[in-house]
Amino acid sequence: MAIAISPLVHWPALTNAHRRPVAAVGSIRENIMLTLANTANNRLDLKNLGEPKPTWPSEVKSATDWFCRLFPTQVKVFGSPFLEQTQADQFGSTTSTPLVPNIDCLAACLGGDHRLGHRVIYYTSELQFYYYDPIDQLYHATTSEKLGNLLRGLLARCAAEVRGEGHMLNIFHMFRTDAVVKSVVNRCKSLLEAHPDWFSVKSPHQRVEGPELHQRLAMVFAERLLESSPGSILTVGQTFTLFNQFAATRKVPAIKRSDFKSLMGEVIREAYGLGVRNDLMNAETQKQQVGWLGLRPVALP
Repeated sequence: MAIAISPLVHWPALTNAHRRPVAAVGSIRENIMLTLANTANNRLDLKNLGEPKPTWPSEVKSATDWFCRLFPTQVKVFGSPFLEQTQADQFGSTTSTPLVPNIDCLAACLGGDHRLGHRVIYYTSELQFYYYDPIDQLYHATTSEKLGNLLRGLLARCAAEVRGEGHMLNIFHMFRTDAVVKSVVNRCKSLLEAHPDWFSVKSPHQRVEGPELHQRLAMVFAERLLESSPGSILTVGQTFTLFNQFAATRKVPAIKRSDFKSLMGEVIREAYGLGVRNDLMNAETQKQQVGWLGLRPVALP
């Protein structure tokens, strides 16, 4: 039986063959089996993503088109973001229904748009996500929940902006559920994994309040504000005060004294070949001090 709304709009009869369940995690198999059982006017559509950009859709008529335009690099590498069912009616118009999300592609999309300087990484040694802010050019720690919210926002925006005949129920509802979002974020941990030396001392990548910041600053401090001077004594306490003053000029948080001795001792050993000594005698108080013999602060003009 057909239901006619107006002379210009005709809705085909709704039979069991046309009824499609929502693409939840537990219904993916049913969706695939249903699609394969449909008529010749239905097909599973995976875009030919190896084609050059000029042949890609110029109009956004489906969820796949939307992601192709926003994340072209990720889609070319990891494939179509969705397995879509495309159905043509008797008038020649087509509708596209996303059935199954491509977890790898969506996870890659959360890695950011490199054209805009955005990037997200997963630092395995700390089990921590970081995003790069092009404004201050530093990496900031973030959480799995925030990445999940980013994915939900992208899917909601996609559902709102697609102006074709596509069915957006799965995009707006089922693909934004915790089960799907958590699987995408979990896949990010492997796809966006950074090298263990990503935040090393000699790496160009810097983050906010990372432990390597003080080590980098200590190397600059030892090179610019200290100099060799035979017979001179530089105590750990003096160096600690000078270092925190220098750190304040660079807007770096002060280091704890319990961490400073081992950090600065290693840096000075590499730069000047001097080790920390515990037998240095103070000429005024005649008390032993801890520091370096043969080193002094640079006299500032």
